[in-house]
Amino acid sequence: MKDLYYANLYAVYGGLLTDSQADITESYYGLDLSLSEIAAEKGVTRQAVADALKKARAQMDKFESIIGVLRLKKAIADFAQTLPEGERKKLIEILE
Repeated sequence: MKDLYYANLYAVYGGLLTDSQADITESYYGLDLSLSEIAAEKGVTRQAVADALKKARAQMDKFESIIGVLRLKKAIADFAQTLPEGERKKLIEILE
């Protein structure tokens, strides 16, 4: 995968992006298409796709800095590792 961090951000915040940003981000991270492939599919330049992806990343970074869902998930996962196996399983069940 190209960048797991942004793929995870997209999974959390993709619904908050514009339709165009979401479509390009899904194509790039979810379908693993290249910028050129996305550009050809959309009938735009490679640079237009790169710019849209850059804006989408910045938007998702902003959402994460304000909302912090991934930070919270990581903190919970780190905490879970300190628990005994039985307690860890209980925590995972609660969170699912």
